Amino acid sequence: MKTKSVLAFIPMCLCMFFLQFADAEVMKIPLYKLAPVKALDLKCLGATAEFSIAIPERWKLSKAVLDFSYTNSTALLASRSRMVVKLNGFPVEQFTLTPQFPDKNAKIVLPELLFEPGYNRLTFEVAQHYANECEDICAKELWTTLRLDQAFLELEYTLRPIPQKLSSLDKFLFDPKLLPYGEINIVVSSTKEDMVTNAGIVASSIAKKFDYKKVVFTVSQEIKPGVDNVIVGESSFVTDYLKQKGITLTEIKGPFLKVMNLPTGEKEDAQHALLIISGKNADHVKLAAETMAIISYPYPDDSETTILELTLPDITLYGGRQTIVPNKQYTFKTMDFTDFTFIGFNSMSKSVSFRLSPDFFIKPNQYAEVFLTYSYGAGMRSDSVLNILINNVSVSAIRLDNPSGGIIEDYRINIPTHMFKVGANLLTFVPVLVPSVTKNCELPQFRNLFLTIFGKSSMKFPAMPHIVDLPKLELFMSSGFPITRWPDGYESLIYLTNNNFDTIASAFNLIGFITQKNGYPLFATQFTYTNPKTWKGDIMVIGDVGTIPENIKEITPIKLTAKSVIPYPIVKSWGDEITIALSKQMVNMSENKGALMEFESPYAQGKTAILLTAAATKDVFKVSEALLDSNVQGDCKGDLNIIDLTPPDYKVISLSTGKKYFSGKTGVTSRLDAYLYVYPWLYYVAIGLAVTVIGSTLYVILKAYRKRRLNVGKNSDSSS
Repeated sequence: MKTKSVLAFIPMCLCMFFLQFADAEVMKIPLYKLAPVKALDLKCLGATAEFSIAIPERWKLSKAVLDFSYTNSTALLASRSRMVVKLNGFPVEQFTLTPQFPDKNAKIVLPELLFEPGYNRLTFEVAQHYANECEDICAKELWTTLRLDQAFLELEYTLRPIPQKLSSLDKFLFDPKLLPYGEINIVVSSTKEDMVTNAGIVASSIAKKFDYKKVVFTVSQEIKPGVDNVIVGESSFVTDYLKQKGITLTEIKGPFLKVMNLPTGEKEDAQHALLIISGKNADHVKLAAETMAIISYPYPDDSETTILELTLPDITLYGGRQTIVPNKQYTFKTMDFTDFTFIGFNSMSKSVSFRLSPDFFIKPNQYAEVFLTYSYGAGMRSDSVLNILINNVSVSAIRLDNPSGGIIEDYRINIPTHMFKVGANLLTFVPVLVPSVTKNCELPQFRNLFLTIFGKSSMKFPAMPHIVDLPKLELFMSSGFPITRWPDGYESLIYLTNNNFDTIASAFNLIGFITQKNGYPLFATQFTYTNPKTWKGDIMVIGDVGTIPENIKEITPIKLTAKSVIPYPIVKSWGDEITIALSKQMVNMSENKGALMEFESPYAQGKTAILLTAAATKDVFKVSEALLDSNVQGDCKGDLNIIDLTPPDYKVISLSTGKKYFSGKTGVTSRLDAYLYVYPWLYYVAIGLAVTVIGSTLYVILKAYRKRRLNVGKNSDSSS
């Protein structure tokens, strides 16, 4: 009997074991996606490469396997050369770097217990030697190359149950660490303008919580299984809809938020959430959507709440993410660069990232000021330096030549403003710390090789006018300009040419990526289905070609009328000026292609219209998905972009073919300002003319004055 009971127990245990991993998902991450290169060289006697592996709180990790390849120098001594792979500082595997077998493929099982929710450090460390004594610490034969294009991290995991707490929205539900991207379905009560505007606020707010992580939105009037859903609508719709699913809500008396398990028929999906954003009317729904956007720390811990009031802070023009205001001094600490120490002769670089307003007119002969406070170790060689780069271009260097080391405060560096660019910029510090060796084959000392840059260091930009020549879609791609001239999208309008769900979802994808670039939800952006002939702000037009109004088709870079006018580039000059030939054809836009265009609004001078279109609404949605790809964003420029919808390798053709216009701080600029922007030499002509007029006037006055004096003298002589 005992034997039979044991045998019966074994299948039960096996069943429980396999059920544990029955719903496990597998994520395969290429390591080159975590670094900007497909091969990484580890040089000198010792070097380190570190990768950040994101593990969402939502994941329960069950297995992690690292598969990678490397090639080492054939000059290395096998007895003294090693590679160590570490996870969060713990060694998990080591390899001998042998000259006899320089090419190697390795497969490592990483202990899942070493992983933590958040960002985990995967480190490759090498110690490399070519001799037993008297070595050049950075001899050219000291190298190992990690082939990142052949390296993969395979993660096996299950999803944890959703905490039914509103405090889980920010760090658990809409987590930027989720891989490979976020996917949200928005259930709308109707496609009326006010409700779509409210749903747009929801999409913008969710995208901001995902930070820079790509998030794809779909829109429907039914819950989509297998993904997180958000239902947006008046209380009457929400209550009746969920009642059909067998769920009874408490009475909704005002602006209302609730998070719950996703209803999927007979049972609930505890691994996906349904977020309810509701109220008695559209104004209540908007207030609930705005409140959801600002929940950013663990409170409240309840599953639902009724909002009584919300006061949003004042915002300023050009107040988006990481944007620097002229004539204001910013410490590095406020720019997310705290005290940082570089250690060793082969330390990595460190950067400060910031943005300049997209419509800054960067003048020559102006300088940005950087005030560095830093310290460095004693006993370094006198040719040790700190190199300073702007957008990966070397612009300056500081000698670290005091043998006693030192602490230097507010070391001033003037950097010409023309070295910077509108939009995103990087100020990078690359130290070269060389140990002092006085005798041949003397053992070098490395522990004194340090350089600390303190967070109290600062930078300041001079005043610069706001004027820019458009169209330039690269500015839209980098920061959402000009839609985000006001961070909340004030004075911007999204014109949907139809109320198809794919078209609405395309708009949500677009404002989602704009929000992530800008760093502030688009609370003030409005939606309309009516041709906005009286609108005086910037607009985005989204829809299939057949529904675009004729007055817009006639002014786009590609004339989308019955007889299409298509620009073809012929010759490109040294000054990047392209000669364009125009061909009039009877042709329609084909499937699996889309277009993104920018041109001056037909309704207001100095304002911008951005058009997203394709042959059919399903292709419009595909274009919006393509624009979430970072490579596509980098390729879009000028005023006309044709996108070949062939994921994952989208192809983009960019041209500048349309008419130029100018935009100033409020979107409108005078003709004089425009001319001075295009022809800056007119400043000098004006100064020359002014000097000439003043000089001529003084000459005439002095000549007349001298003549009077001479006449007075003559009269005096004649009278005497």
